[in-house]
Formats: sequence, C-alpha cells, structure tokens
Amino acid sequence: MMNSMKQLSIIVPVYNVEKYVYECVDSIFRQGLDENIFEVIIVNDGTKDNSMAVIRELIASHSNIIVIEQDNLGLSVARNNGIAKATGEYILMIDSDDLLIDSSLQLLLNRALETKVDLVVADFLEMTIQENETIRGIKQKDIIFEEKTGEKLFLEDLNPHQCYVWRTLYRRDFIIDNHLFFIPNILYEDVPFTYE
Repeated sequence: MMNSMKQLSIIVPVYNVEKYVYECVDSIFRQGLDENIFEVIIVNDGTKDNSMAVIRELIASHSNIIVIEQDNLGLSVARNNGIAKATGEYILMIDSDDLLIDSSLQLLLNRALETKVDLVVADFLEMTIQENETIRGIKQKDIIFEEKTGEKLFLEDLNPHQCYVWRTLYRRDFIIDNHLFFIPNILYEDVPFTYE
C-alpha cells in the first residue's frame, strides 16, 4: 500500500545518542501538529548504544513514526535515505540532539504551505546540555517572517558557520527536482548541501 502524502516529513538520524534522542523525538510531538499530517522518519544508522531502546516507547505510541534500519554509513547517507522515504510536501531534518521549542513548528509549516516557498529558514537558540534540560520552559517568541531571494539568504543568513540543515523546512520537490543530496563520508555535510 502506498503512503498517502503528508504535509511534513521530519527526518531524525540516530547514532550513539542515547542521552539526547528521547527529548529530541518527544519535542517533535509537542508541536501541536495533528499526527495525521506529518511523519517522523527515524534512521537508525547502525547505532551501537541503546538509542533505539530509549525511544522504543515513543515509536510504539505513535503510528506516524517510520524506522529505517541501515548499517553505520554516516549522517549523509542516513539523511539521503530519509529523504528517499519521505512523503511530506516539506521536509525538516533535525539532528538527534536538537530540540524544538514547543508549538514552534506549526507556525513555520503553516507559512510554508500557504506560500509554497522552497525554503523556510528559521532562527535558532544555541544551548548547553544543562540549558537543554529547561527547554520546556522556553516560550516561542513572536515570529517575524521576511521574504528573501536565495542570494540575499545566502549572504545574510547562511554563512559557513550557520548553514545547518536543521534550521530549514525544505519543499521536498525542490530537493528532488534539483537532485540535491548529501555527500557521503565527509564532515560538515550541511555546508555543500546548503550551498547547493
């Protein structure tokens, strides 16, 4: 049976992150999104720790979680495999130690669906591990949307030190139609993908 089209696919690569992955995946389900409109694609990149056991209960509790099992092939291949499986109109690729501020994603997704833009690039907070423990206390600030050309976005927001893929909602067809993929076996794989 073929998957029905979702509004959003959230890809989470998992490799040796048992200390962080539960909070990451749990934060996805604190977004106020109807579970029928999005899917969570967990890519087990051959983790050697208890990461998958830690999120087993979350996986069992939500019918919109898909698990891809692969040998340890690295973050780039994990993301590429997640993109290949995704059915969402938009894709968000978060790292397994990232946290989403409660109820923040709905605002970004609504804007993306309303405008049909290729990218919605969000701001972010950098936090220490100790600060991450208080993420539930952080409230989403008022969001200000600014329309930018690709050139302006590149020059103002996507410098080499902040071109993280996890801050962007990508229109899935934009990725597929432009043959964008992550280069395997390199560090800082976000940089060439974002620049492309």
